Amino acid sequence: MTGARLDDAVRPFDEVYRDHADAVYRFCLSQLRDPDVAEDVTGDVFAAAFAAYGRVRPDAVGVRTWLFRIARNAVIDQYRRDGRRRSLLARLGRDREFPDSVEENVQQRFDLASICTAMETLRERDRQLVGLRVAGGLTFAEVGQVLGMRESAAKMATHRALERVRSRLREMA
Repeated sequence: MTGARLDDAVRPFDEVYRDHADAVYRFCLSQLRDPDVAEDVTGDVFAAAFAAYGRVRPDAVGVRTWLFRIARNAVIDQYRRDGRRRSLLARLGRDREFPDSVEENVQQRFDLASICTAMETLRERDRQLVGLRVAGGLTFAEVGQVLGMRESAAKMATHRALERVRSRLREMA
């Protein structure tokens, strides 16, 4: 009977994938700047997660940060394979809708290019903080869990990283 209760506590992996794939992809994209590479790395993340899921058996509360730790490590592995660092491409906003007009599309692309340029000047840790919080949509507590820091430290460090981005954007204007 104890085994049955454990099985009930662990969600089917297809639900975990469905609930978290978009956020993991956005995080990978924010770190790698290449949609195709981010898609491949996201696939690697979920392949690794699937292989370990039965053994690790993360509960519903911890599964999100567990996935983002895997994603963070996969991104680092991608950096190593490439032999160079890639910059953050933050896709601000969570939806993938297209702009209503050509002018809006051009403005969004300009804004995104400006943000990418500003992000390129940040340290890796700051890019990860912003990527996890903004692109990944994680809470400060989850960011802290992924990066191995307290929630309050993650909140302060993220705010400082975002302020550095804002400062760089003001300098570029």
